[in-house]
Amino acid sequence: MKARNPQARDHAGEQQFAGANTHSDALPPIIGHLDSAVLPGQTFAVRLPANLIPQFPIVGGRYFLVRCGCPAVTEGEVDWTHHLRRPLFVCGRQKMDRDERWLLIPSIGRIDRRNDRESSPAKGQHGADAGYAWLAKQEIGDPLDLLGPFGNGFSLLPEMQNLLLLADIEDDPAWFWKLLPLCEQALDKGGRVTYLIRAANEESIAGLVPFLPVQVEVRTTLGASQWLEQVGSTLAWADQVCAGVPAESYGELLTLVRTTRFRVDRNFAQVLVNADLLCGVGACLVCVIPIARGGLTRACVHGPVFDLTDLAE
Repeated sequence: MKARNPQARDHAGEQQFAGANTHSDALPPIIGHLDSAVLPGQTFAVRLPANLIPQFPIVGGRYFLVRCGCPAVTEGEVDWTHHLRRPLFVCGRQKMDRDERWLLIPSIGRIDRRNDRESSPAKGQHGADAGYAWLAKQEIGDPLDLLGPFGNGFSLLPEMQNLLLLADIEDDPAWFWKLLPLCEQALDKGGRVTYLIRAANEESIAGLVPFLPVQVEVRTTLGASQWLEQVGSTLAWADQVCAGVPAESYGELLTLVRTTRFRVDRNFAQVLVNADLLCGVGACLVCVIPIARGGLTRACVHGPVFDLTDLAE
């Protein structure tokens, strides 16, 4: 049953998302176990019981909320160290013999990303965020208390043959990993994938390319003008676009789509927003983001993936 927020009517523009089915399929708290080390800027694995979470057509854009503190009641009696739950975005799901192996990556969010740049831009978010710092200290086999998965994720159009992925990893290195699941799912549908990545330098990209399927065409850019030129040229042939870009780029991207294609079909361009996700049910309002035509909406309930035309005019 969906949680209802009595203040929702105060946010103009939310009515257009009223039909979104975001967390009705979320599960009660579940205990997973770390299956790899948690390293800054990289995905890590968590094992969960098999058949516990329903199969989703696409996992990209969905997230869990992890409790960053003692997961067991007995530990809580002697250690009161805990923080607010932190979002972990799904980067992959693999069925094993008796359980499932999920690949996850922390989401920096708006506030944490700003603090991280001030403290340690080279090492990623763990050094700046107390919750993720706790997570990074956990060892393989340790239990994790998870809620989820939450979120409206990406959806691939049935007629999609050419998928364009846009990741501005200069803004947030995690964009690459959050969009990664779409590669395999598009290829499994018989489609073709072009991954356009913007980075501050070539070194930032070199370490990521080996994680992509060999069938994926990779394009890279370093400057703003080159990025816009590449986006414009690749939009011309794309059947669908899925993007991880900063909020200040939404209007620019929509203009490029209109210039290149003359009209913007619904769901042609989908964007994963970078919001602060804490409760997953829209109660705390920390995730509120501006949308087109002056409205506001809650990214954890109605997103975090939105149609581009909902975010910009």
